[in-house]
Amino acid sequence: MSIIAPSILNSNLLNLREELIKFKNEGIEWIHYDVMDFHFVPNLTFGPKLLKDINQEFNFKIDAHMMVEIKGKFEDYLDTFIKVGVDQFTFHIESFKNKDYLIDLIRYIKQSKIRASIALNPGTSIKELTDDILVYLDNVLIMSVNPGFGGQSFMEPVLDKVRQLVIKRKENKQSFTIQIDGGIDDVTFPLAKVAGVDSFVSGSYLANKDDLKSRLKKLV
Repeated sequence: MSIIAPSILNSNLLNLREELIKFKNEGIEWIHYDVMDFHFVPNLTFGPKLLKDINQEFNFKIDAHMMVEIKGKFEDYLDTFIKVGVDQFTFHIESFKNKDYLIDLIRYIKQSKIRASIALNPGTSIKELTDDILVYLDNVLIMSVNPGFGGQSFMEPVLDKVRQLVIKRKENKQSFTIQIDGGIDDVTFPLAKVAGVDSFVSGSYLANKDDLKSRLKKLV
């Protein structure tokens, strides 16, 4: 069964609690939590404080999408989020120049009993996701928009990367999930599902919508 993870990036933060209650009432298990640092992407969003507040009241599984650049010890950066509660960390492969540093970061995430995920931007080939990285991953996120802002249009050509990942996963007898983020709605959802996507991040299609129940029913 497909996983639907609403992104709160497009939510009205003044009404966020009410919206999270709506998600919970509709059986949503995963929340996509976008962290942007105004360096890797030209936007600035959420930190650990809001996440702590969410976790104190709700029991969603948290997919922390880290659109950030880390300088120095990644342990110090990650620990601020780990201690408030994260179930999956997704980092962008484009934000790392040193592969050994990236692999060490992934190992640290795994040692912390958290799912490790790597995201690829629309213009990034899956060839960048080499076997020595892929072997550690629980999830691969294919971006179907350029990261940084919600409400963008779905880029259908990225589905070729999904199809390639499905083949690679089968050939290597691996079990990582394939996720997609960007422009997911009732039209693009079936296209991505047929291509082989397991988990779908949806922002503007679900955020601040009075007809949430009927919209979710179209994502099957």
